[in-house]
Amino acid sequence: MKILSAVLVLSLSLFLVFWWMKENPPELVWTMVNVNNYKAQGDAHLIQISGGKTVLIDTGYAGPARDQLLPFLEKNQIKRLDQVFITHAHKDHYEGLYILIKAGIAMDQVFFKLPDKVICDKEKPWGCDYDDVLTVHEQLKKHGAVLKIAEAGQVFDLGNASTLHILYAFDGVETPIGQTDINDTSLIMMLIHQDHKFLFAGDLNTRIGEYLAEHGQGLQADVLKVPHHGAAGIAPNEFFQKVSPKYALIPAPQELWCSKRSSEPRNWFAEQKIPVFVNGFSGHVRVQVQDDQLQILPEKESVKICS
Repeated sequence: MKILSAVLVLSLSLFLVFWWMKENPPELVWTMVNVNNYKAQGDAHLIQISGGKTVLIDTGYAGPARDQLLPFLEKNQIKRLDQVFITHAHKDHYEGLYILIKAGIAMDQVFFKLPDKVICDKEKPWGCDYDDVLTVHEQLKKHGAVLKIAEAGQVFDLGNASTLHILYAFDGVETPIGQTDINDTSLIMMLIHQDHKFLFAGDLNTRIGEYLAEHGQGLQADVLKVPHHGAAGIAPNEFFQKVSPKYALIPAPQELWCSKRSSEPRNWFAEQKIPVFVNGFSGHVRVQVQDDQLQILPEKESVKICS
């Protein structure tokens, strides 16, 4: 009898918990989806606003998108994305679009600027692939998505007191520092929900990173999506100081984050005692705001990173 009573109490408690969660969902959820379980790095960030829009920033490579991103969307019953933002024309940020198209995921608007061909071709075959970008653009149009260009100064209302701001969108040609590479054409975006700020820095590199560290405006954020997967060529520590985040999220495999290539930002965040969450260790990392409280909820708890 006592066992039966205990089971009934537990069942009732679980029911109440699930009912409360259903009736009181987080106002905002940003998931740094783990498309870094391969040796190659990638970016994919899903933003879900309660009563508002569902937005995806980047998609990762095709393989991880097929094995990680698509199952994550399916598990969360997401069949339609209001907006997709591709920060820049590198395959580890856009190639998963092919997988989403094939799977029939509806995409209302896709912000994906065609890169400058001269700059892009300088990186072929290891970096930018202009012909492939043209191909994915055509596939998106056939899929029914509206292709658009994100420009600095644009503000998108996501609903429920949430807005997405395009802070910087350099074209790589006419910039304050002259011609740059494709990484430095990354969209720099700020997600704001009430008093909470989240900065997405794409693959911001050293040169534009140095410029923003000195001249950038409105970059302070509670959570920073660390640029360039935390690897060499990344924006300088002065940029991180300007952002002054409370938490750092790094889309990187274990091997990359623990390598010499990532030693400078890794040491800086450690010295500043800023908690870091790395896909390669933590799996999917969920950032949420509920009742005005900010929480970071990793899929897997990591006792120690990079011993």
